[in-house]
Amino acid sequence: MNVKNALIFTENNSLFVRKPNGLEYEFQNVDKPELGFEYEVLVYDDIEVKIMKWNREVNFDMQEKTELSDAEKEMVEQYIENSEPPMGTSLNNQIMERINDQVTDMLRETIDIHGFTDLAEVTFAGREGSNHPSRSNARRVMEYGDAVYNIFDQICAEIKATREDSLKEFEEYMQHIPNPTKLPDHPQG
Repeated sequence: MNVKNALIFTENNSLFVRKPNGLEYEFQNVDKPELGFEYEVLVYDDIEVKIMKWNREVNFDMQEKTELSDAEKEMVEQYIENSEPPMGTSLNNQIMERINDQVTDMLRETIDIHGFTDLAEVTFAGREGSNHPSRSNARRVMEYGDAVYNIFDQICAEIKATREDSLKEFEEYMQHIPNPTKLPDHPQG
């Protein structure tokens, strides 16, 4: 994985960390990390700046920012390297959560494509013995959901059995999950 480290400490005392392997975690209501230099807010991500005095009257873009020096960047990198995630946080769990979120979105999209408002309506219309006018579309949605969640379950089993340093990229896991498709002979809603 080729991921840029990140450390963000906000004006609300939230700390976000991203490790080189892609593991991300956040702490709320924490003291600012002792990095060996002064700051009130710090962003080390796509931009590398510190804010010495946070002005609550203006948003982030309007704050007075100072670029981090090379020495300060080194101190941030060292902090990230030494930082430990919260108990129970792992890259394996993070990837499975992202895949679950994506699969849930794909199922919602399929429900929408086939003209339904939610899974309850799909279940009602597609149940055995239903005479609902859209029962075939409802059954397609349910079959898609079955297929996608079976694949998701297999992917999760693989991820759980894989060492963190041997995990694939998120996109590699997602390529096994079929995208929602609209059948041309079945009009939308």
